[in-house]
Amino acid sequence: MKIYYFIILEYKSKELIINKPRLHGKLNEVIQMVKEIHDVKHLEKAGMQVDEMIKNLKGTDGEILRENFEKYEPKMDVLSELEEKAKGYLFVVFCADWCRDCKTNVAAFAKMIKLKPGINGVFYKGIKTAPKDPDIRWRVPPSPLEVNDFDLRKIPTIYIVDSNGKLVGEMLENPEHKPTLEEELLFILDNAQG
Repeated sequence: MKIYYFIILEYKSKELIINKPRLHGKLNEVIQMVKEIHDVKHLEKAGMQVDEMIKNLKGTDGEILRENFEKYEPKMDVLSELEEKAKGYLFVVFCADWCRDCKTNVAAFAKMIKLKPGINGVFYKGIKTAPKDPDIRWRVPPSPLEVNDFDLRKIPTIYIVDSNGKLVGEMLENPEHKPTLEEELLFILDNAQG
């Protein structure tokens, strides 16, 4: 016999208020489940498209990211396969210009999207930590509010969500299993699709 509980989630200032009937120790499981389902239309609307992200690069850090974007040359056969398998998925990128790994991997991902527009990606920039507040990892603002919807631990992080908003994969900072970003994202998608 399965027992279903209803919970009400609401944001009040910086904290998530959970009004819960008896959850019998399942609170962490429920919170994780909530973080795994996302509003795709909201993410697409609230995030920056690649052209806007590149246009908004500023300062020395932005110039480095722009230079890395210009010089990145992905493996086109892998990128074509990724574009084909990425249909129906949204790649959500959290990043900041000051981040060393972002200057490389976000630049590479932006170039991939420019070369293969069938890869649907949005960018959330301006991520900042909150070192003076031990209860909050990311300071909102300037970090976008959407950081609270994900279990963002490091940047850059590229989350992959399906058309229903279900989180199917993520890449934290750098490729872990494959030598290039496009190969890593294809590897993640292949594992998600079975």
